[in-house]
Order: sequence, then structure tokens, then C-alpha cells
Amino acid sequence: MQSNSQPKKKLKAGDQQTLFGDRAFDPKQDCSVCKGKEYGRVVHRAHHSLCWNNRKTKGIVSKTTLESIEEDKRLRLHFAQPLAEKDKFSSKHTTMEATAAFFAPREMTVEKSTTTAATAAKATMAMESAEPIDFCRLVTAKVNDPSFLEEHKNSRAPLAMLAFAGIVVDEIIRGKKNLHDHFHGLSITVPKSKELMPPHYHSIVGQQLLYVDWKKMFDIEVNCPRCPTGTFTNDRTNFSKNKILFPIFDIDGPPRWCMVMSMICRCCRCRVYANSDEVLRQIPGHARHSYPVESKYALPKNSHIGKSATQAFDLLMPTHGNGDLCSRLLYNAVNRSYLERVENYYSSYKDAYQSTGIVPEPYIAKDGTHIKAYPPLGDGIRDSYDKSCSNHNNPWLLSDHDRHTREIQSVGSNLIFAQDHTHEVTKNYFQKKRLGANALWDVGTDTGEIACAILVTSTKTRDFAHAAQQLLKRSNFKPTVMYSDTWPSKSDFWEELFAGKLTGRLGLFHCIQRITRTLKKKHIDHFHAVNGLLNSTYKHNEEDYERLLQALKDGTLSGTKHTDDDIADLKTSKAFRQRYDRYLRKEIRPAMIVREMLDAWFDRFKCSSSAVTRPARGRLDPLTGETLFTPETKEAVLNCKEKACHLQDPLSLDQMYRVISPGPNSPHGLNEYLSRRGESSLESFHLMLAHFGNCGMRTTLADNLNLTGTARHNMTIRHKISLTDEKTSRVLRAKIPAAFEGVVSFFNHTELQHINTIALEAGITQQNLPFRNLESLPKDNGERFFSEYLTRMREIKPKFNDKDRCMCTSCDNGNIHNNPTTTERSDRLAPPTTTKNTELTVQMRPMAQPNEPTHTQLANQLANTQDSANNNTESTAATHRAGAQLPQCNSLVRGQDQQQQHTNQFVTPHLPNHQQCWPTFAPAFQQPMTPLWTYPAMAFTATTQAVFCCGPHRQWHNSEGRRGRPPHDYHCRRVRVVSTKQEGERQG
Repeated sequence: MQSNSQPKKKLKAGDQQTLFGDRAFDPKQDCSVCKGKEYGRVVHRAHHSLCWNNRKTKGIVSKTTLESIEEDKRLRLHFAQPLAEKDKFSSKHTTMEATAAFFAPREMTVEKSTTTAATAAKATMAMESAEPIDFCRLVTAKVNDPSFLEEHKNSRAPLAMLAFAGIVVDEIIRGKKNLHDHFHGLSITVPKSKELMPPHYHSIVGQQLLYVDWKKMFDIEVNCPRCPTGTFTNDRTNFSKNKILFPIFDIDGPPRWCMVMSMICRCCRCRVYANSDEVLRQIPGHARHSYPVESKYALPKNSHIGKSATQAFDLLMPTHGNGDLCSRLLYNAVNRSYLERVENYYSSYKDAYQSTGIVPEPYIAKDGTHIKAYPPLGDGIRDSYDKSCSNHNNPWLLSDHDRHTREIQSVGSNLIFAQDHTHEVTKNYFQKKRLGANALWDVGTDTGEIACAILVTSTKTRDFAHAAQQLLKRSNFKPTVMYSDTWPSKSDFWEELFAGKLTGRLGLFHCIQRITRTLKKKHIDHFHAVNGLLNSTYKHNEEDYERLLQALKDGTLSGTKHTDDDIADLKTSKAFRQRYDRYLRKEIRPAMIVREMLDAWFDRFKCSSSAVTRPARGRLDPLTGETLFTPETKEAVLNCKEKACHLQDPLSLDQMYRVISPGPNSPHGLNEYLSRRGESSLESFHLMLAHFGNCGMRTTLADNLNLTGTARHNMTIRHKISLTDEKTSRVLRAKIPAAFEGVVSFFNHTELQHINTIALEAGITQQNLPFRNLESLPKDNGERFFSEYLTRMREIKPKFNDKDRCMCTSCDNGNIHNNPTTTERSDRLAPPTTTKNTELTVQMRPMAQPNEPTHTQLANQLANTQDSANNNTESTAATHRAGAQLPQCNSLVRGQDQQQQHTNQFVTPHLPNHQQCWPTFAPAFQQPMTPLWTYPAMAFTATTQAVFCCGPHRQWHNSEGRRGRPPHDYHCRRVRVVSTKQEGERQG
């Protein structure tokens, strides 16, 4: 760890690196005599002073060591000589004073009882142990020692902290004192002195020193993850061996410094550090939380990032943060801490100087003295975040990458879905051209959740056909209505995919966008034209609009009473739609009315006309003299008039919205509505998706950020839907402010299930579990998202039929819903699971929310609300839909549909090549773990399922032009364990 912190120097093959990054002395290269003998020459000179063949120095150049060797020689000669006659029976030291002291009578101590003597002995020991240690005096004495300064001049830790660590080791750890009287968990805080403190000691007051030794501090045995029966035994700490302290950076001040125990397995002689991720995940929670680092971030680096910092980074990175910002936050915390310490130091000496004239010593410099170890840079932060997302060394044994992937796989819909393309997200990938990513195809459900998101090379149907067919294999994904931006284009593909049981609709947003993108945005009438265009396609519900106006005029909605003029001004700006659209339901007008109003809108804003009956009523811009319309506007209007028959909602207005009742503390009493169309929420997700990563990120990091943002977006949607249940949510909503009602408290339900498991093992009943309404993850069905899908498609190179359907082995051409799902087929190939975390039975959310339509109501409403102006084909399709019963919309339930077993013929799936293999065994402190090499060979064959054990392994397989052996992380279980002899030779 110390050598990694030094500047890198180029070394040749076979050279040994020293502790400070230099090349170690080699007699065959650096000693001229030994080098000459190697080539057959005789050099008549002395060996190098560092060469062990030098008879005088023996390769030792330390002055103190040489003096000690000479003293040993002198003493050896002195005691080897026989005793002289003059020294035999000599009375030289037998004086009168010594004789009197020897023969003086001694007072005998009479013990009254054994109990009293034992009690007195214990009291004496307690007094000795309770005697306070003057750390200020001892640390100052060490820091002022020139030999101490010379010894630690190249250390990363401040000199005062090194001196404090040495005193703690000598006085407390080796002093046979009770560690728990001085340590709180693993840490001891530098105490404050009541007197005026020197600058060096004052600079470390309040900082924490950690002694990471699980055996001594908590009496915990740690099992070796590489062999089934091995346990670790303590060796030495990094401080006792090399006088090195390990830093932990945080956002609340200067870094914490750690003395980390190095442990060796008794069986395989594997060496690990006590603060590594594979050790931390085995430690029970009451002990693990004393080390302030999350186990997934405990990577083999020369520093760690504290828990409070990484928890803040988890919220910043997927949205609007970046690695450089996070790095500057850590550095700013150290700088602000130094500033406060300087002010406190001189203010404490101010009164003493004015009263007694004591002049304080100058405070220590910030750079080079107070700060010698700096936080990781932005690239290091991004690298740590990327590796932590693929790290499965946590108590629940599931990485964030796999958890987010399976959460997206669990999204289903039984009513409506929307599909669309977006292009902005591809800018986040540094290897955009190499990947060939031109757009992103995603699917949103009627709840607003994202069911699929993949990178594609173009907007052609065949580029996402494989993902669409895999999506339909989910047992909980059986919609009957689709919103698309291109409907009725490629309707034959979707009708064949759904066997003619799908009703298509053109998205309202895309219909309007086709016209608005042809308008000139700088024209003076642009905003009025957009408002008129929206009014031509839909209107707001009158009852909702009436209640909204009443709340605005009463001042219960915004706290300010609005007049009619104020409301008119709001309606002429974007603020009205942005603030109050959630309180209004949209009613799409019938097709004939839309066409008529579009003609009137076009006549209102056009500047020229060839027909006398329809005169132009528009105007030129007063500043530029340009028209509002472009030559493409008329064609776009005609296109929208033609597609107006595909805009109407398939259900009634009440069934197209979910209702969120106002909170118990809400003064306005307005309902909030969530649309079931799916397209509006999908478009709003596109705005967030483009900001989940920064431009030009590495592929794995961009994928992890996108997966995190998508999974959390779905969790937020499900949390908002849970507020529609008035019976269960009203009691909870009364306890929190209205501003925090829509904020998700916990994103990782797998961790909550792990805590529930511990509670059950502790004796808590099922009714008293700390967390309820949890969502269990389904088994991995093999679907992959974002760039992993694009990489997979390049590997399998599937063929397509004349209707762009995928013809690969996993996309069988039969009826999709009648075949075994990919989830069930992949379960037969997965290795046996012994983890108890996934077996926990938790209370699931109700399958149907109160006041929501039933199956028969939705089916009848879908059949009865068909527009009379539609073609005969649509009427026929409506008749078929009315006869079929719609499944219940249970998108909130996770992992229940995957439990069904099918008896169809088994088909070998063609699973993606980048599926990661997370551990399926219990933590080592609960039971012995199964080593990876004892799994059946079938789990690692290319014909069944590609298993990746770590992030670098998966990234290597997903890259083009790979050569050599795949790399692995330091903590990867596939790393070959060296033998005992090789380990001993390496240490020697």
C-alpha cells in the first residue's frame, strides 16, 4: 500500500520494488565486483557497501546497526576471556553501607484474609489502569525528536498522528490495559488537553485512530473465502511492520487513520487485510458498522472513502454529480477543518498572551505537514463507484449491477405500454462510435415504470426486435394497448408479435411535436400558437379545472390569492402547465373535432392563403419580418389530421388516470392524477436519462449509472402509486411533511430483506418485522439493457424474417406466452442456491389498489369506448378484445409470476454472455462457504450460460479484440490460490 502511494517508476523485469517506490539493491547489477564475476571478470576493489559480500559492512549501512554489531563483538570477547586472579573473591564492592542494608531486619506483612488481599490487588490494578495518559506531552516529545522526524519524513500520515499511534500501541495495546476503556468500537479519538497545546498536537485533536483487529476487538473468527474450512489468524498490522497508517477520507473533516491487521489463512496461507471487502461482508452488523466504510467500497486501494461520503455520492453520481465534484468535496472538507483549527489555536492563545505575555508557536503548514495524504481525484472516484457497482462482497451477496438489472426485469404490465426512441443518452458513452450506438429504445408501462432500455444502432424495427420478443416472454407482461410515436407504421410487426391482440395508438406528444418542430421558436406568436395547438387536440376536465381555479383564488394552493388577471398571466407562460397540470385530467377530443380545429388553427396563424373562403389571419414577426410557419408545417398538419383517428384513449377518462388523494395536512384538497397513457411518463424519463451520466464516460460506468437511475425511477413510481391506497397511506402520510411524501426512503429492498432475516433469526415474529411491503427480486431471465444488449447482439448476430422478427434460438417462433419463460429455463441451469436471504417470506403489496377497475370492467370499457369514426378493422379488433378477459394489473408485485412451473419441452436458451455470477452461499460467519471450483462444470460451459465472476472479467468479455487471459479483481474468487511453499518464498 505504501509503494502504491509513491510516484510510479519504471522497473525492469525481475527488479524488486522498495517501500518508497525505488528499485531495491541487486548485487548482480549494482556491485561492480559481483557483476564482474557474473561475466567472468576480476575486479580488484572492495564490494559495494550494500553488498552482503562486503566483509566490513555485510550489506548493512545503518550506523546504529554497525555500532551494535561492534558492541556485540566486544562483549563476546570480554566474556570469553577467563576470570583474572585479582577479580576472584574480591571485596571491592562489599562496603559497610551495602552490608548493613543487606542484613537489616525486614518488616513482615500479615495478610488478614485471602479475600482482602485479592480485592486490594484488583483495586491497585484498577487504579493503575485508570491512570490517565498524558498524550499531549508524549506526542510533543516524540514530534520534537530529530530521529523520529528523520525516520518518518516520507510517511503519508502527519507526524503527530504517527506519534499518537505509537503511544497507543505502547501504552494501551501492548500495555495490557482494557482496550474497551479507551476504544469505542474500533476507534480512539485524540483527546483534548486542558492546558494550552503545542501546534502539532492541536492539529490532530478530535481525529480518530482505528485499530482494525476483529479478533482482539470483537472476538470474531473470520473464515477464508477461498477454501471451505480455513480460518484466518492474525499476523501483523501495517503500523507494527512498516509504520504506515491507512487513511479513510470523509466529508465531515480530516481523514481517519487506521492500523490494519494482516491475516493469513491457516489452510491455504492466503493473506488478506482486515478492512478488505471480502472480510467486511462476513462481519456481523454490530461490529461491521464500527468500520466507517461500506463493504462494496472497501476495494484494494491505498485509501478508502467513508460511509457518509459514499452515501452522498450514491445520490449525486446518477443525477447531476460527477467524480471531480465528489473529489473536491473531500478536499474541501480537509481545508475547512484546517481553517477552523488555526482559528481555534490562535484564539486560545489570545487571552494568555494579553495576560501573561506567552507567545504561541507558529501553527504548522497545511500542505506537506497537516495534509500529506490527499483524497482520490475524480477519475479515482469514478473508478471506485464503477467497481463498487459490480462488487458482490456485501452481506446480502448481490451487486448493485445485478440488483438493478433484475429490478428492471421485474417490471410488467397487463394493460398499456409505450415504446419510443431517444438519442441524447448516447452522448454519455465515450466509445459511442465503436459501439455503434445511435439511439436508445425503451419501453414504459401504464404505471410509468421502465420495462426495457437498450442501445441500438438505428431506429429500425429489427434492431430492437430481439429485446421486444424477450420482453413479451415475461409472465407478467401481457398488455393489450400500445402507444407509439410511429403508429400505424410497422403495425404488421406488432400484430404478429401479439397474435392480433394488440390495439395501437399514436402518442399525443409525438403528434403535437410533428407540428411544433416546424414552427419558428423566435416568432412573437409562437407561444400562443402552441397553446392553440394543444387546445385543438385535448381539453381539461371541467370539474378539475373548476376546483383548480377556486384553489388559486382562495390562496390555499400557493399561499397567495390570485386574481383573474394573475391567472390569465399564468396561462400565457409555461408555469401554469408545469405547476398545475398534475391536478388536471386531459380529455382527447374526437377525431372529427380535432381535424376541424386543426384547420381553424392553421388559418389563424398562416400569413398567406390561396382560397378566398379560408383567409389568412396570421402576421409577420415585427422584428424579423418572418412568418411563423415553415414550408414543412402544412404537410405536418395534414399528416396529423390523417392520424387523428389513432389519438383517442382506449378507456374512459376515469380509467385512464390513477388518483392520489390530497394529504391529511393539505389545505387545497385537490386530487393529483397519474396518467395511464405511458407515453407522457416515458418522455419525462428521457429528460432524466440524458443526465444519469456525464458526456464521454467509460461504457461500464455509463451502464451502471443508467441502470441505477432507471431502477430508482421505477421505485419512485411504485412509491407514488402506493399513495393511491387511502386506507394504508393516510395514517403514514399524516406523520411526515407533504414535501417528503413522494421521496423513497429505501431503494435497496434486498438489504431490507437481509435485515428482516436477521430479525427472524433473533426471535422476532413475522408480524413484528421492522420492514414490510418489500419487493422480492425475480430470478435473472437473461435480459440485458443499455450497451450490454448491443454487445450481445453483435456476438450472436441473429437473423430476421420478412417482418423483422428475430429468429435466434432464444426467440422461438411459436406463441410467446405458451412457451416456458426465459426465467424458468435459466433456473434449471443455475447452480444450487443456499442463501437464506432470498428465501425470506415478506408481506407483498396488494395486487389491486382500492377503487381501481377490475378485469371485466377494464375489458368492457376498452370495447365500448372505441371511436365510431374508426375503420372496420379497429371495430373488429375491439370485438375480440371485449371477448378476452384482461389480466389484473399487478405491476407492483414482484417475483410471484416467476414461481409458476411449466411442463413444456425444455429449450436451451441463448443467454447473454455478460451475465455475472453472484455468490450463492451464506456468509462465512454463519456456515462454511462452498468454493467456486466445486460448482458443477455445467455452470461454466459456453452452451448453457456464461458466468462472470467480477467486473473486469465481464468488461474483458464485452470488449472487442481481446487477447490473453481475462483479468480479475483482487477480491475475485477465481484468482488462483498460491501454495504454502510459494507463499513462503514470496514473503521471504
